[in-house]
Amino acid sequence: MTKTLDAATAIRKASALRALCRRLPHISTPAELARLQRFGELETSPETATIGDVEALISGWRRWWYQGETERLSAMAAGVPASLMDSDRRLALYACAAVAREARR
Repeated sequence: MTKTLDAATAIRKASALRALCRRLPHISTPAELARLQRFGELETSPETATIGDVEALISGWRRWWYQGETERLSAMAAGVPASLMDSDRRLALYACAAVAREARR
């Protein structure tokens, strides 16, 4: 007898695993800590960000997003050079999502 795959069961299991993982605390890697340190420097002068700072911006904005700091995120995004925002979809996504979330408040 062959076991048939029940999609609903598989989705429930995957969902439960995802929920479990989301509850676990996030431990930053050494590389992420370095990016977050650079992000801290960019926080006061976002207009100086370059293409080499994209990963630092993503790391910092991801952290702010999960902490609910969307007002800070959208304010900082306004200072980042437009050419840099246009160069990476993730930057634009975080910026647009933060503005949208702020508009709903």
